[in-house]
Amino acid sequence: MHIDDVVTVPVIGKVTAIQDVPKWQETTEASFGGIVAIRFTQPIAFDTDSPLCSLATGFIVDAQRGIILTNRHVVGTGPFVGEAVMHDHEVVEVQALYRDPIHDFGFLKFDPSHIKYMKLVEIPLAPEQARVGIDVRIIGNDAGEKLSILAGSISRIDRNVPEYGHMTYNDLNTFYLQSAAALSGGSSGSPVIDIEGRAVALQAGGRSHEATNFFFPLDRVQRALKLIQDGKPVLRGSIQTRFKYVPFEVAQKLGLPEETEAMVRQVRPHGIGMLMVATLLPGGPGSLAGLEESDVLLRINGDIVTHFVSLEDILDSHIGRTIDVTVVRGGETVEVSVAVQDMCKLTPSRLVTFGGCVVHDLSYQLAYTCALPLRGVFMTTSGDCLPDMDDSQGIIIDRINEHAVSNIDEFVEVLRKIPDHEPTTIVSYTITDIHTKESTMVSLTHQWNQINMYTHNNSTGLWDRTKIKWSPRPTDIKPVNVRLPELTDPRAGKAAKLMQSIVSVFCGFPLSIEGINKPRAADYGVVVDAARGLVVVSRRTVLLSLCDIYITIANSLCIPATLRFMHPEHNFAIIQYDTKRIGDSNICAATLSTKRPQQGDPAYMVTFNRTSNTMCVNTVVSDMWDISITPQFLPHWRCTNTETVHYESKLLSDFRFGLVGDADGCVQCIWMPFMKTHKLDMTAGLPTRYILPALDALRRDEEPQLRRLCIEVEPLSLIAARAGGLSDSRLEEIQHANPDRNMLFIIQRIELLSKAHGVLQDLDIIVSINGKLMLHIDDLNVQYTHDALDLVILRNRSEMHLRVETTAYDGGVNKLVFWSGAIFQAPYMALRQQSSNAPSGVYCTDVASGSPADQYELMASYWITHINGVATPDLASFEQAVRQCPDRTYARVRIVSFDLEPAVLTVKTCYHYWPTSTLTKDASTESGWRSSNEN
Repeated sequence: MHIDDVVTVPVIGKVTAIQDVPKWQETTEASFGGIVAIRFTQPIAFDTDSPLCSLATGFIVDAQRGIILTNRHVVGTGPFVGEAVMHDHEVVEVQALYRDPIHDFGFLKFDPSHIKYMKLVEIPLAPEQARVGIDVRIIGNDAGEKLSILAGSISRIDRNVPEYGHMTYNDLNTFYLQSAAALSGGSSGSPVIDIEGRAVALQAGGRSHEATNFFFPLDRVQRALKLIQDGKPVLRGSIQTRFKYVPFEVAQKLGLPEETEAMVRQVRPHGIGMLMVATLLPGGPGSLAGLEESDVLLRINGDIVTHFVSLEDILDSHIGRTIDVTVVRGGETVEVSVAVQDMCKLTPSRLVTFGGCVVHDLSYQLAYTCALPLRGVFMTTSGDCLPDMDDSQGIIIDRINEHAVSNIDEFVEVLRKIPDHEPTTIVSYTITDIHTKESTMVSLTHQWNQINMYTHNNSTGLWDRTKIKWSPRPTDIKPVNVRLPELTDPRAGKAAKLMQSIVSVFCGFPLSIEGINKPRAADYGVVVDAARGLVVVSRRTVLLSLCDIYITIANSLCIPATLRFMHPEHNFAIIQYDTKRIGDSNICAATLSTKRPQQGDPAYMVTFNRTSNTMCVNTVVSDMWDISITPQFLPHWRCTNTETVHYESKLLSDFRFGLVGDADGCVQCIWMPFMKTHKLDMTAGLPTRYILPALDALRRDEEPQLRRLCIEVEPLSLIAARAGGLSDSRLEEIQHANPDRNMLFIIQRIELLSKAHGVLQDLDIIVSINGKLMLHIDDLNVQYTHDALDLVILRNRSEMHLRVETTAYDGGVNKLVFWSGAIFQAPYMALRQQSSNAPSGVYCTDVASGSPADQYELMASYWITHINGVATPDLASFEQAVRQCPDRTYARVRIVSFDLEPAVLTVKTCYHYWPTSTLTKDASTESGWRSSNEN
């Protein structure tokens, strides 16, 4: 549209009433063209705001310049991406133009020329019309419903700011209006309209269970808008003091003399109270000048001040100067001179991200919430690299190693010089408990913890990113002498020496992929080759191949380790540490037994108790059974096709880890956790015979090579097998060959894309493999070393002879594509196990909060088949297709859900915050992964 079209738009307050049309209907209908629905994201956590996608309302206050008024908690204090939906459903991008440092209002800007089919309506601001008792209408995007209209009346105009809770946004130093009207999410930013179509307030919040609404008055909004229209900066003054409006009866209790009250009432005849000092920030101008909490404000520069508007008028006009403040304290009049600061400079305009963590200078908002000095580095989210730090209570970083950090620049300067893998101590405290400091030890790597500085750009409204060069200084490896604890309990016998092979293992996961959304896992492992530094650990600990691994020895030395092997079916992985980092030590590699435990075998489990002291539990083998773990949504790795060992002693259930030795001191099994869900484990013994083939290959300096039949089997009773067609001769043959276990095995799942898929079928009963009856789960292990297997199966009550090729184990994920805040990968093993069809070779494995993928409902568990009509059968074609999508445009994404329901989504790209990139496995790099250039 042309600017000329905007100028001729009539002001709503001047609309002539039409006979036979109720006044309120006329007013609301005339307002529709000025009210917009705002779809927005806050892509990066900042201050008290988490990353999110949401809906809100705004209204046009300057049609010619394209200025929309809405709430501060919509515009946000950090990065913002949004678009406005007009009444005729035209959509236009909006940028953050201004957000008040403390009050709940902000302005968005759009280009009016992009609106082509409707005339813009400008809703005038009339703060002076807000009076108790007037009827109002709140018109907005209530609960996602475009243009809901709710009626109410203003009941208060001098309410103190509502308190929404801890660690969230709370306004200060202003009155609020109150009304009885039940609104819900999406109504934030709605205009509160009087019968003449004027905005008398701004919808800000409420309590739904009380049907109470809070409106922000428009006095300061009107001032800010006028300054913006005149091209002037919106200056905001502060003395780092929070005031509260108290009635005269409270002021009397605080010592207000009767004659002073009489004088104030005479000068301000409509007032019912005065302003009281509620909070002083330590070290702030108000505190340094001598103001105290409970002081009752009387004058500023000789003028009586009892209202927030006049208070802020004075502060805003005296930035950089001092004001003379007169207060009443315990019946005495006290005069002080206070310096006025620029509030905008007290508001953080930069943030730093690394490894999912977000930090910035402590904000005025949080400082006054807990009466803290306005200094320090605030961690708004701890991310994946600092999972031990609970960001829900508001973390302030006090020190990194020996370096104190009081602002974001000092923080970055210290962080960027920390070498990879070096143990680093972060000392912090929470804003809710400044008395207690906590120390957290972490080890960081620049591969997953790129430091980015985002700075607010006033001209564009965006936060521009600068990559901070990570310059880890080289660290010479100095061997450290360590002594593992020894077990002196004589009941352990020869198994006592096994205690000297137990180490602690920590694994951090920088990305959520393959159905795993845990940032870390930790448990024990066992050294199986001290000369090569090989350690066996549960796959419950090493959940993903994309990870950082650290080993702690004797609670004295923490060193990095690398992943050498993850078994695709059995519950173990093998990791390796650099033996040059260890000096003199008593580490003793455990000897793994090749024998299959039998019922009644004596067992000696060595472990650590809850106080980390060594102990031994003597017991006997009670039973062995094949593990069965129920699949979950989202699919993640499960141990399958594995026999587990169980023991008579109930004490073993109290321990997550232990080495179970035999009478000769060899490890017959490792007692370890098996993952059932992200929050639920089970413990059982893993026989060491499963580990030896991979370990022997590594000892020969070879990479373990496995082939797989890619099936999951479960035991089947012989009576069930007979019902499935097992002949009497086969029954007799099986009973004779395996008198202690009358069972066969049935196929429960066959992996998609494997060579067995389409040859074997679910519920096939396996009779024999390569001419040998399959009577034990270990009989399936022949799959790992054969290119093809000859199977006899029962299907449809008939025996069938099949030759089935095995599939080479590829080691898991080898490439990831990042686009619009989502992570895409090829179908992984757990997904192939649980899916009956593969619509594509591209699967969405994770979606970041506040991203375009999140906003437009692209979910983890979706298959991607097309981008803008182009087929994407694999990751390469998908990457090529998404790299052709221009920035800030909609891409058509054809998806198929996990339940195979097709749909088409539209996703609007935002490469400023969510660029396209890839991560590819590369053994030549230190981390084993190589990042691509971003678009």
